[in-house]
Amino acid sequence: MQWIAISKHWTAFLPAILQRWPEAEEDDLISLDGTQTSLASYLAKKTGRPISELDEELEEWRAGATPADIRMDESEDMRNIDASAQYVPVGEDPSDDDAAFGDDGAEQNPVGRTG
Repeated sequence: MQWIAISKHWTAFLPAILQRWPEAEEDDLISLDGTQTSLASYLAKKTGRPISELDEELEEWRAGATPADIRMDESEDMRNIDASAQYVPVGEDPSDDDAAFGDDGAEQNPVGRTG
């Protein structure tokens, strides 16, 4: 995740930040602008550790998993659809209606039974 996206969805990242840096306080984090600089400065004051060390930790954290509520946000729909293209067979567009492909009209067998 890029810092622009982190800033845009700042409050959704707070639980992940609090889990990674438990010495942080939610009210303090809410008041930050969501940039790496502001978070590193805050954490340096809170932990007494050097900003350079925290910058490295923040880069590792940023490269990690994106919280599910960010991924599933409506504003990310088109990006998620575009990313799904890698799983779509040749000749099918990720935005196409699934009814045009496969067996959507066929009745499903009950679980555990074969047709």
